[in-house]
Amino acid sequence: MKKRLGDILLARGVVDALQLQSALAYQRKWGVALGQVVVDQRFCTAEAVLSALAAQSGVESVDLDACPLDASLARLIPCKVAEAHRVVPLRLEGQGLREVLVVALAAPASLATLDVVKSVSGKARVVPRLATDAALGRAIGRLYRGEPATPQRRPGMESFTLPEWEESMPLVVGQSLAELTDMLAPEPVREPVRQADSANLPMLAPLELPWAPVPKPRVTEREQVLVYGWGADAAAGLVQVLSGAGFTVKVASTGDVCAATEAQVVVAPLPAMEVLAQRLRAQVLVAGKAPERDLPRAQAVHARGFVAAPVDPDLLLRSVRRLSRASDEARLKHAS
Repeated sequence: MKKRLGDILLARGVVDALQLQSALAYQRKWGVALGQVVVDQRFCTAEAVLSALAAQSGVESVDLDACPLDASLARLIPCKVAEAHRVVPLRLEGQGLREVLVVALAAPASLATLDVVKSVSGKARVVPRLATDAALGRAIGRLYRGEPATPQRRPGMESFTLPEWEESMPLVVGQSLAELTDMLAPEPVREPVRQADSANLPMLAPLELPWAPVPKPRVTEREQVLVYGWGADAAAGLVQVLSGAGFTVKVASTGDVCAATEAQVVVAPLPAMEVLAQRLRAQVLVAGKAPERDLPRAQAVHARGFVAAPVDPDLLLRSVRRLSRASDEARLKHAS
């Protein structure tokens, strides 16, 4: 009987029993793959999970960043197929009827992907090697687009999947999160906004202590939170989390957010607000990837809050509550 991934990680000492229990609970609740959960939670590295998946499936793994790629093999697997199925040709072994095409593909290995590779390459025998999704993305860039090799990365800082901006940002738990609320948005300027030096970035707001009282969400006639600019799956996840915490939520159109009042909170990906190119009256909470790079951009769109992806539900609620409380205080101040 095939051992479960969690049992392998536990037996290897990669995670402890409490971490595994926590990861399994999150997997059952949100349907995220266990391997991604333990990496996003920083319980272990993507490489450790890849090694465990290789042991579980009996398929060897490969470090694509250290593996030379043969440009002549790109003709066997078209770029669109490589990107769609996350597969990269590595080498040809043997000759004639014994010739084998060795490929790297995302874990866990997919029989459907191997069938596609056989079809497009014309090779009857294809042998898989497992690799992380991020390493596959870099290898595809090197092989098909001539991109330079990526410098050596910090161990343990790579997730299995981290979608780019043109894709839907996932709503998943992660420990590598940053939060900034009550940002002071700059006044409009005519000159282009320059990227700030990392040394001059605003300090991240400290997280609330676990025993601190949490204010109850306000009840208003209009929706308290407007979800804007997300893909369908991410928007549905945001609505579920926010409405479950007692907020009234709406997946908003551009017209909705432009008409929003200062008593409402808009939750949007940073690029969506940059495309909108309009200062809103509402309290804007944006999601970005890297605080060092994206905080100046968040300030440029007059955001009052920032969370780093992948977006953690608890951190999201904390940020929305703070901005909601700030809008209440601002309204009371004007009234007095």
